[in-house]
Amino acid sequence: MRPVIGIGMVGYAFLGRAHSQAWRSVDAFFDLPSRPFEATRFATGRKNALRIEINGALGSLAFDFESMNDLWFHDHTIDSAEHGFRRVQVTEPDHPYAGAWWPPGHGLGYEHAFIHETKDFLEAIAAGTDPAPSFEDGLGVQRVLAAVEQSAAEDSRFITVEGS
Repeated sequence: MRPVIGIGMVGYAFLGRAHSQAWRSVDAFFDLPSRPFEATRFATGRKNALRIEINGALGSLAFDFESMNDLWFHDHTIDSAEHGFRRVQVTEPDHPYAGAWWPPGHGLGYEHAFIHETKDFLEAIAAGTDPAPSFEDGLGVQRVLAAVEQSAAEDSRFITVEGS
């Protein structure tokens, strides 16, 4: 039996690959009471945050595209005197993708994400496996976005997402 956890996830703007894969995979490991989310393409003061945050009973993880080389992690299982988020810079050679680029501590940029996506896509083809996310995953994201837009146009009426 999978553990039941209280978890919330908040995202700002269109979250694309990271959001769709992470959120789609969570219920493979846990029984969730709900799937709350917040999304907007027009958050005041945000340039391109594409922020994703996952909060659970044992800890939290946060990512903000405007600071794309940083991951914020909170481990709630450690002594309370040590509680708080810690910044993990993902620019060390042993982090995925970073080892193929610059010396440690040199940031990766927006353009590098497309190179990484292309690498993953070509490796999947070479291995004979389906790339991830799939077109089906992308269609699911588009259906959610269409339901959000429809709901907004209809005075926040609840909209059932096709295929859910």
